[in-house]
Amino acid sequence: MGFFWECVVGTLAAVGLICILKSLYDIIVTDYMTAETDAELFLYGNGRDPRTRRLLRAAWQTRCHAMPTLEIIFIETGEADERFNYAEAFAEAHPVTYIKY
Repeated sequence: MGFFWECVVGTLAAVGLICILKSLYDIIVTDYMTAETDAELFLYGNGRDPRTRRLLRAAWQTRCHAMPTLEIIFIETGEADERFNYAEAFAEAHPVTYIKY
């Protein structure tokens, strides 16, 4: 077999190996990221802190994109006062469990 044909066969073998590895990667990673098993995420924090809303929104986006069966549970550790509670308002608008600790 000439040098040219060895190069052609080698190139086709490399492309085939890359295609097989890409297929395996897609099967493993895609199935891992969209797991259908049940999972619970417990978040502890002060619901009156504005950063809590960003935390809950990030958890919600993770649920929507990667883990559709993820149950989000927020446990309030802050003190009761008259300020607006971001966590409670988010839990009312989305299916998030809100527990006062």
